[in-house]
Amino acid sequence: MKPKNKEITSYVLKNIILWQAENTPQTEFHERNLLHWLHDGLRELRTAIEIKQLRYYMIPDRNLMAACGLGDVLQHKWVADITEMLAEGPRVILRLPKIRQAIVASPEPMLWISKKKMEMEMLYLVAMNRKKQKPNAFDDSDCILNAIMIRMIELFFEVGLQMIQESGSMMSLFTLVKVFK
Repeated sequence: MKPKNKEITSYVLKNIILWQAENTPQTEFHERNLLHWLHDGLRELRTAIEIKQLRYYMIPDRNLMAACGLGDVLQHKWVADITEMLAEGPRVILRLPKIRQAIVASPEPMLWISKKKMEMEMLYLVAMNRKKQKPNAFDDSDCILNAIMIRMIELFFEVGLQMIQESGSMMSLFTLVKVFK
């Protein structure tokens, strides 16, 4: 967002994050929800700008937006910019220079794992549809379902091996389980 006159400071954003942490159970914060919390924080910021009201975390009776220097024109521009960012959905993360640079610098690994994950998801959906067609079949006679399961296992080990080779750590397997959840 990079304001020119520091009308919205990092201090304001930190207060939004502190309020998020205060009002949310700790179990809700994990890496899979990063985009959710980013969007939630942007919504809170947009609301604070619209109504020119944001409680200071340390002294809740104080309003951090009271002295931010937002005129009507600048206020409308901020609201429009944040609304545009929210409309981008998950792609908003690409506005972060380090994330964008990492993707641009080495898209092949991300593309490769994305393809493998998509294949795994498609195989999973086909397997679930096939099981729904034969709900009472508990045997191994369905050769297509068996082939799907074998391919899913192959994919899991292929991605796991690649992750271990890249990082040199068995911790990659735990990451792999999270990726394919």
